Amino acid sequence: MKPRRIINLALALIFLTSTMVSAVATYPYGKHYYGEKDIYLQGDLSYSGLSGVQWRPSIAYRHDLKIRNVITGAQTPTSGYLKTVQFDIQPLPGIEPEDKFKDKSGYHLIPLEEELIKDLTAKANGNAQWVWEQVSKSSPHPIVKRYLVNNVPYINIGAVFYLSGGGLNNMARVENGNGVTSPLFQTLYDSTPWPSIPILEQNTSGSLHIKALAHSIFDTAITGVVTVNGTATKQLFSKNTPISNYTVTYEGNVPLSELPGLKQGQNQVTLTVSDKFGRTASKSIVIQNGITQGCQPVLVKMRDATQRIYFPDVSDGSTIKYGGPLVWGMQYNSAVCSVLESVNKNNGIGDKLNQPIRVSDIHTSIFMNRWEFKIGKSKNGVILENHSKDTKPLVAYLIETKGEKVLKRYVVNKGQSVEIVLPSKKYKGEYSIQFPSPLVDSGFWAKATATRDGMPASYTYPDQVRGAIQAIVNFKK
Repeated sequence: MKPRRIINLALALIFLTSTMVSAVATYPYGKHYYGEKDIYLQGDLSYSGLSGVQWRPSIAYRHDLKIRNVITGAQTPTSGYLKTVQFDIQPLPGIEPEDKFKDKSGYHLIPLEEELIKDLTAKANGNAQWVWEQVSKSSPHPIVKRYLVNNVPYINIGAVFYLSGGGLNNMARVENGNGVTSPLFQTLYDSTPWPSIPILEQNTSGSLHIKALAHSIFDTAITGVVTVNGTATKQLFSKNTPISNYTVTYEGNVPLSELPGLKQGQNQVTLTVSDKFGRTASKSIVIQNGITQGCQPVLVKMRDATQRIYFPDVSDGSTIKYGGPLVWGMQYNSAVCSVLESVNKNNGIGDKLNQPIRVSDIHTSIFMNRWEFKIGKSKNGVILENHSKDTKPLVAYLIETKGEKVLKRYVVNKGQSVEIVLPSKKYKGEYSIQFPSPLVDSGFWAKATATRDGMPASYTYPDQVRGAIQAIVNFKK
């Protein structure tokens, strides 16, 4: 764990509308001018060697800021810096030496205003409402220091970054910076992402496989709470070590016996994970508890065969010579308690869509969409036509056969056509057209973490196929 640091020299983030001398710093973080003098600052000035709460005249100076996400590398702003204001306290003239506060006079603050605090928190990738509650309550978080700037309430900007899961990385003086037309300092603050749930699936044993992540610069920890069927709630885990790259990871298998309010059959399970800074992530799945038609639970997997057209199948003529039906369907195998999802050339279903069809004693199929396509050569590649009765668009990928690389995605609406332009006019197998299933095209299988027979598999049922799966699993002829 990284120790909590209380940053005495905090930064204030103040956008400016101009970089001219004495340009007013209006929205969003204050209303003072660069170079403005005799601004009264009152608060804890112990950083400057003063004891107790005191007030001093100060000067407003420019101080530029950048925010960097330590996990993703993303920066705010994407180029350049945010312009901020620091207040440099001054010695009492004729009483204290002019260099009394040399190198320790600057205080970087932000007005204690809800809109401004939330705006900065969002830029720091924090939970805006939660941070505002921490800084505005009568007894604020210990990281918060309060000040008055000309009798207007301000707080230390470092508190906003800390409470957003971030922290100070580096502050460097700018050579020849004057604080008016150029910054005195350029500062980098680190930020972190919100928590995430990469894995939430039901194992073949019935237990839940969970993987969840939380990130922060200080006080890194993660807590997981599960809710079953929208009512019963229970904390499943809380963890704060070990830390790797500002990340704490929970991964484990949770027996169904640990889930509250579980009933026989299908259950809606929602996992919510949170960090120490009010940031959360939630994910829901439907799990099976108990026996359904001899299965516990049903596994859904992608069929091995992907429907594809290789260009040697296309005739040399310019007219359409090749085509046929494509159907999107699922087949349930009760012997192994699994459902296969795929697109294929099956032409024997007629118009029997969304109706369970008994194929054998153990196999039941259902087809959810049917397309008719035609394809032929064109001047620059091939023409793909959609002659379907159904209005659902036909999706095709142009594939570079070597390396199985997807070069481009095409969408062809009913009654329309598209020219698929080849990078080079080669028809000897270098390129092919793949017709992905809707689950492949939506990215569902790319995110699946389970496998079966070398193919992606999942106990999570996407909404678009949940009804079809239930129909074929429970079908009785």
